[in-house]
Amino acid sequence: EKISVSELKSQGKSESSRPYMFAVDGVRKPYNFINKFGTLIGFDVEVVKQVCQIAGKKCATILLPFSDCSFTYKGIDYAGRGIASELIDGCPSYDITIDRKNEFDFTLPYIETRAIFSVAPGNPTDFDPDKSDFRDFKLVRLSGSSTNGPCLTRLDKQYSKFLIADNYEQAKQMILDGVADVLFSGAKPKSQGLETLPGAVHCDDSGAGVLLRKGSHIARWWDPAFKKFYFSGEYNKLCWEAERKYGERLSCLPRPEEANFRLLTQLTASAQEDEYLWRFVVSGAIAPYSFLTKEGKLVGWTKDFISEVCRIAKKKCVLMLAKVAECTARDGEIFYPGPGLQQGNFDACTGYFNTYERQNSFDFTDPYLVSDASFYVLPGNPKKFDPSKGDYSKFVLVRADTSITNDHCLNRLGKKFGKLITVKDMRAAIKTIKEGEADAWFTKRKGVTELEELKERFHCENVGTSVMTRKGSDLPTWWNRAFRIFYASGDFNRFCERKGREFDFDFPCVPPPKGWQE
Repeated sequence: EKISVSELKSQGKSESSRPYMFAVDGVRKPYNFINKFGTLIGFDVEVVKQVCQIAGKKCATILLPFSDCSFTYKGIDYAGRGIASELIDGCPSYDITIDRKNEFDFTLPYIETRAIFSVAPGNPTDFDPDKSDFRDFKLVRLSGSSTNGPCLTRLDKQYSKFLIADNYEQAKQMILDGVADVLFSGAKPKSQGLETLPGAVHCDDSGAGVLLRKGSHIARWWDPAFKKFYFSGEYNKLCWEAERKYGERLSCLPRPEEANFRLLTQLTASAQEDEYLWRFVVSGAIAPYSFLTKEGKLVGWTKDFISEVCRIAKKKCVLMLAKVAECTARDGEIFYPGPGLQQGNFDACTGYFNTYERQNSFDFTDPYLVSDASFYVLPGNPKKFDPSKGDYSKFVLVRADTSITNDHCLNRLGKKFGKLITVKDMRAAIKTIKEGEADAWFTKRKGVTELEELKERFHCENVGTSVMTRKGSDLPTWWNRAFRIFYASGDFNRFCERKGREFDFDFPCVPPPKGWQE
């Protein structure tokens, strides 16, 4: 039986192997910081030590930039390279939020958390956090933080956009220089240089715990050990001692006899069964296939589709976020597996065309969406370009750099061609046609109203869109079996029609089986 990269990593960790690695950035006194002797200390460090000791695990807390845990790219928060690749196993003191649950798992919470608004001394812009409309103010937050747009939406606040700072000092300077008006951040004890406005809000769902890689097994030993630590009274004793030692107040959980019903429910819940979690990823920026709601929840056609196939296959699955570069990289027309997919940070990337070029490096499931390519020309087709002909050598063609409508595709179609211009993106391709630098644009794009789309259709891919996996992955075997059941029953096409009505979009699903009737 084949074993996945992630399973090998999990099996390879034993009591004689490297310790479980927990990473902090060392700038959050009293939770984690460097003392005057140069030693990493703090409440996070002590909690990790105590819980691991109770669990009988070998652990270490190390220093790494926060971006190894979580970072922000084009307004979307993604898992950092350290946590995604299992270079580290957990990141302590991370808020447990609705949007982070798209990408991460968590241990039980071990501290309470809150968020604050900070401004330049004297509040020169008269920012009022109690108001519901922040659109006239320039907000800044830290990269990868929970104090983001989805949090403000959940708080019923309106805003325009966020500026992103790499660290607190940079954010503070942006405020003092007038580049931004308000810093929305987690409570920073004894912050210097800014004025913290009264009141606090919650971005968290249930406090802060250890942030884990999706599908991690750590919570299965951490949570029972933490429960023992908490209900023994030793946790609150450690809190009291840490406050006295570090001279600052900690946001510790209340004593068991003072805990509310929700916290007690979390701390007494049974552990989940140990089952492999199949991890699929999307960029989260292509609506209606996959996108984030204003509240930060990952939704869309793809998520619902994966849920249906995994239900039939009786597999535990999750859809996560990852940058496109983690799935695939390219050098000209040569495609390489992205580091995230190749290293086993996740199992599959959804929504990829199964092309001859990609088959050199990837495996694919059966296609579930159909697609085709066509040519766009100036309205009226003044150059009289005829896609049905076999010889295009008298015409200048253009394509977008990342498209699969390349020279390889033209060769497979048996087309003779001369000059093929490659441009950055769709807008550049349209401009090239309008300015007369090219005669026809070869693309899979639909609905471009500025140009005329010629009627002939071509296939550069193997039927359509599939799930893309590492070479040798077991995923296509069980996925294809389940998808074929889904498809043959007619339920897949009924699903497509239902989702089309829900999202008001015509999804190009593969045609229904012969004899299928609604």
